[in-house]
Amino acid sequence: MDSKAKARQLIVIGGGPGGYVAAIKASQEGQKVMLIEKNRIGGTCLNAGCIATKCLLNSAHSFAACDTMAAYGVTVEDAVFSIDRAVKYKDSVVDKLVSGVAYLLEKHRVEVINGTAAFCDDRTIEVNGEKFTFENLIIAAGSDVLRPSIPGIETGGVMYSHDALSIGHVPESLAIIGGGVVSMEFAEFFSSIGTRVTVVEMMPEILPGMDRELGAAVRQVMTRKGVSVYTGAKVTGIEKGGVIFEKDGAGGCVQAQDILVAIGRGPSLDSLKLENTGIQFSKNGIQVDGFLRTAVPNIYAIGDALSTTQLAAVASDEGGVAVANIVGGHRKMDYSRVPSCVFIEPQAASVGMSEEEAKEKGVAYKVGRFPIAASGKAMVVRQSDGFVKVVAEAETGQVLGVHMLAPDAAELIGLCSLAICLEATLDELIETYYPHPTVGEAIREAAMAAKGRAVHI
Repeated sequence: MDSKAKARQLIVIGGGPGGYVAAIKASQEGQKVMLIEKNRIGGTCLNAGCIATKCLLNSAHSFAACDTMAAYGVTVEDAVFSIDRAVKYKDSVVDKLVSGVAYLLEKHRVEVINGTAAFCDDRTIEVNGEKFTFENLIIAAGSDVLRPSIPGIETGGVMYSHDALSIGHVPESLAIIGGGVVSMEFAEFFSSIGTRVTVVEMMPEILPGMDRELGAAVRQVMTRKGVSVYTGAKVTGIEKGGVIFEKDGAGGCVQAQDILVAIGRGPSLDSLKLENTGIQFSKNGIQVDGFLRTAVPNIYAIGDALSTTQLAAVASDEGGVAVANIVGGHRKMDYSRVPSCVFIEPQAASVGMSEEEAKEKGVAYKVGRFPIAASGKAMVVRQSDGFVKVVAEAETGQVLGVHMLAPDAAELIGLCSLAICLEATLDELIETYYPHPTVGEAIREAAMAAKGRAVHI
């Protein structure tokens, strides 16, 4: 340990939704906190992820709605989409939120340093040429886009998600490598503004982390919107203007003006010099116990630095758990009720156990489904694609999972997460009041369907 190093009580590395929440919560607990961020406060979520993509999707959905407004009695003529103005709108929202987070950190007296942190040993880090010791430390270093080793990947015209968020033109055609959440949201955005989009996914179905039936339903919706989808297709090469793949033993090629690689993100750990510590880690992330402690007891890790779910809400929750344990608590992280959402139209959302998981785990279960086409509210807003699906334990009726493709599904899935948290049963979902007309009524109907008592189908 360097005798000249400056002492700090708690250091947080990373200012994303995990790091800044942890820093604020720690300050509220009376900790003296220093937060280190190498880029912009807000992390990937604010600057190049959740918020930024939703801004562009909002612009695209507003533009696409112009073609359907006549059904409501409103005529919109000669609508024009400006990619430059959409990007400026996105930037303005992001900047405002980043400024808001910076204000909150200042309000809670968090010391913020812009720089890249690196470990000297288990008790010391260095940033901007200065060394600091710490009583406790939280690693919230975030993630970087995965760059696969595909022949020709350095070919011109290949971009990643952060590039797409600041794109200066509307491509005539776009090939997207990957069929996960990020891929689907970009497919929705570009197809809505006139780009011919093709998705190439290696797995048997898109959205491989979600319920299989939900993934298949999203695929049908995207196909109707004009998006071509190849599943079970392994990309073998990229050439200027094309993606080469193999499917069912045969070769294929997607011609496109631009290519977007969206196969996911990986932990951003290289600059930390974790090898100078006793922390156990791999390319998949830092190893922690249920309390988010690393192999070095006073160092915790949260967010995308782990190999768990890469979601902003999860990172924030992990930040709270880590801080609670630092100040003397004994909290474990629970991932059983984490919702996932896809912000297409209609929205897809999922929480808890999928039907495939129930089968794999040998759980005796039953399923209730309700088609959104039978929802009065869905008819009002002209979004009748989709369903609500409830997976419940067969004997007790305890709700294990809920999966939906429906208008405002991302807003509704929080209710279902609460139901799982409270170990609610089908009867309790049925007895819950849902305003009429709302899409939420479909949750009750799906629960009733699982008991063979659905009313509106």
